[in-house]
Amino acid sequence: MVRGGGTAMSLDWEARLRGEGCTLCEPRPPVTSEWDFLARLSISSLYLAKNQTYRGQCVLVFDPRHAPRPDDLSREEWAAFSDDLRVTTVGLMRAVRPDHVNVASLGNVAPHLHWHVVPRTQGDPRWGSPIWTTDTTKMSDTRLSPRDRQNLLELLRESVERARRA
Repeated sequence: MVRGGGTAMSLDWEARLRGEGCTLCEPRPPVTSEWDFLARLSISSLYLAKNQTYRGQCVLVFDPRHAPRPDDLSREEWAAFSDDLRVTTVGLMRAVRPDHVNVASLGNVAPHLHWHVVPRTQGDPRWGSPIWTTDTTKMSDTRLSPRDRQNLLELLRESVERARRA
């Protein structure tokens, strides 16, 4: 039985829940129009978002298999994924020194477990609100120069590695 009344949209959703055509399942390209590979952690991979309106914004993606929700993981997998998130936030806090870090796991667009890890600073374009707007065309999109991006990648790689070893 298809939830949602059997519409084309709900049929597509059911296929995406099963992982059909999932862009977050491995193998993933290390560089896309959306991200650059940053680090492999215990059970996930960390990517630096191309949009750097929020300096250091990353995506942490669960690696072993397609899993749409936390209840699809064993306790051990959830503990490892949560610790990877902790390592990521520690690394980001040390490297870019934001005032706060937002963590979001939505999954209603790409139903594969992943965390959006967004460093926030007072005075950023949406301080006090979520970074996402209903009309995504109105969202800020800041791209770094190749040199600045490479420097940020190196800084974050070092900081995340130090956080992993701590």
